[in-house]
Amino acid sequence: MFAKQKKIYSIIHQKCPHCHEGEFFVTRNPFDLSKVGDVLPNCSVCKRKYESEPGFYFGALYVSYGLAVGLCIAIFVAVYVLAPDTDATTTVWWVLGGLLLSAPILYAWSKILWANMFITYKGVEPVPGEDLRWLPR
Repeated sequence: MFAKQKKIYSIIHQKCPHCHEGEFFVTRNPFDLSKVGDVLPNCSVCKRKYESEPGFYFGALYVSYGLAVGLCIAIFVAVYVLAPDTDATTTVWWVLGGLLLSAPILYAWSKILWANMFITYKGVEPVPGEDLRWLPR
């Protein structure tokens, strides 16, 4: 359904934004809380680095915030539509519970989204003119 060379493929499958083949995260389980959101230093397939500069993923906090706000609104609307007689306190507990349970997933998705915003698909082989000095030997 989603072909390689499309950013959505890299995001959905959590693959390398450069080649769409290597793994992006240390673990694919977002509920492994000791390693949640840990990004590998470079791709195992194309050997390109995932972090272009120190602090690159600080911007993912904004993406995470946007995803969390969207989720809170979606939960609020779902509770309001499915159980219109629910009081405000119960609605707040539903929203907070949903946010707490989905926090590791949102954190991981924000990093892969952020990386795909700034890293373009290049394929496995080095492209002409690409600076290869930073590739591990």
